[in-house]
Amino acid sequence: SSGINAEYGDIKKEKGGAGLLTEEEIIACRDAVTYGCIKFADLTCTRTNDYVFSFDKMLDDKGKTAVYLLYALTRIRSIARNAGKSNIELLDHAKQNPVNLEHEAELKLAKTLLRFAEVIEEITGTLQPHTLCNYLYDISTDFTYFYDKCYCIQKDRETGEIVKIHMDRLLLCEATAQVMEKCFNLLGIKTVSRM
Repeated sequence: SSGINAEYGDIKKEKGGAGLLTEEEIIACRDAVTYGCIKFADLTCTRTNDYVFSFDKMLDDKGKTAVYLLYALTRIRSIARNAGKSNIELLDHAKQNPVNLEHEAELKLAKTLLRFAEVIEEITGTLQPHTLCNYLYDISTDFTYFYDKCYCIQKDRETGEIVKIHMDRLLLCEATAQVMEKCFNLLGIKTVSRM
């Protein structure tokens, strides 16, 4: 409880108290992150191996931790928000236009997302949820590579105005977020829309 409250204080400090998040969002974020960290740490290890309980390691924002993965998901969700596109607009675009993926990073991410059914089939057969944790980390790693190589929103350098929106890449972001949310749901970890 004291660790959770310390993290809550850090969230309030970083966001400036009345910053970008409401009090309810801060509490939801605190709960999702802290409890998610413990669950993810338990589930990421094979059930036949022991692990050392380390709250500091669980709350690390780098590597295969719930903090890192939850933050990645909120970052993905913020891309469409920054573009001013709703989920409905993205889905309408997908229904009316074929999705065109050409860049190597786009294809790599798409192939990773397509492994979802295969991973689910594997964990239902082996009852080893660490496989899903590893897959979630793979998605996040491939998304980071994609995001570094392929811009989704092009802005004017001087004005900051949006010049071009790459809808196919936004759709890939949406697909990534949906698969990640399904994975978190299957692991029993709550997600948040903003951190």
